[in-house]
Amino acid sequence: MQYLPSTFEERGVNVPFTSDVVRNARLRGSSPKNREFLLPGLSGGEGTYVVPFKALPTLVELNLYDQTLVDNLEGLPSITPFDLRQVVLDMDARGFGGVPRTRAAKREIENAENVGLFNQCLLIVRALKLLAEDSLDLDLKVLITPAGQKLAKEQFKSYAEKSNTTPDEIMQKLEQWARLTGTIGVKNADHPGYLRQTYIHLQTMGADIKEYLTKEPPEVQFMGRGINESAKLTSEIANREMEKCWSFEHDIGKALANADKTMQAMQEHVQTISWIIDGWARLIEAWNESSESFRGQRRKVLEMIYENLPILPKSVLIGDQFDKLSGIRETQKGWVKANTDWRTEELDQEMLGRLTQFKTVDQ
Repeated sequence: MQYLPSTFEERGVNVPFTSDVVRNARLRGSSPKNREFLLPGLSGGEGTYVVPFKALPTLVELNLYDQTLVDNLEGLPSITPFDLRQVVLDMDARGFGGVPRTRAAKREIENAENVGLFNQCLLIVRALKLLAEDSLDLDLKVLITPAGQKLAKEQFKSYAEKSNTTPDEIMQKLEQWARLTGTIGVKNADHPGYLRQTYIHLQTMGADIKEYLTKEPPEVQFMGRGINESAKLTSEIANREMEKCWSFEHDIGKALANADKTMQAMQEHVQTISWIIDGWARLIEAWNESSESFRGQRRKVLEMIYENLPILPKSVLIGDQFDKLSGIRETQKGWVKANTDWRTEELDQEMLGRLTQFKTVDQ
């Protein structure tokens, strides 16, 4: 258990740097004054270096994008996966990452708006079926229009009178509901939010790695099984939180009657999901990008993924999950110490000398 952080805050948030040396850096700290970077695996398994925020640019030669990212992170009142993602989306949309990333960021922003609207309409349909008397079977395409919204309000009138509220208030609460859960979407939605998409991609990667391992030697299979076990455990815990969030859909009337409490609980569940999934998107992307590579190169990617698995903290583990993840972490640390670090080639001796002034932690 010594290798497991106690909380997500202790583990830190994955920072999407583009330079290989700091590609899997994490950032933690409750306020700008005590922020520090965690740099894992930079010295062949000696541990994770803890570097004060302002010291990073003096330690590592950052490219322009990464230096701009550091500048944009400085002074943020809070550091969560949502905060980091918003900073990166804003930077990419403004062109700091080049044309492909600009286009991808703008598509992501537009897609998030469309997904939010879709899920809001789907939530209205489900609420009408549960709350309205003889509700019309409104099509989602109709609900998007002003006329469709007006029809929905008409359908909510009877329920609103009984519940001492108004159709407008019901619609506003459902809009807030959809906005809070937009990153996962409502249950069984055809258009899930990006966190739910990452969850799906995580499972797809696991199946792909399992197939890939059938032709690999035992030591590579060992790594792959560790990745898949960690991915499966992460998926289970993330799904547990999603189910808690979706459980409010079982009794929408009760959820709306206690809207403040409901929204607070949903917000906490979604925030927890973002922490659980944090760090996996980069690893999934790296694996997918290696799909056309030679086996030797894919093995290096697999080793990189294994070495940088986003370890979950004790605060979300229950039952035998403690033992499972602790076992994965111990073998992971042992593997790193027994093999040449994939990134040591990127470090010069001068940088290694500078690193020794900072403390290390086992996480």
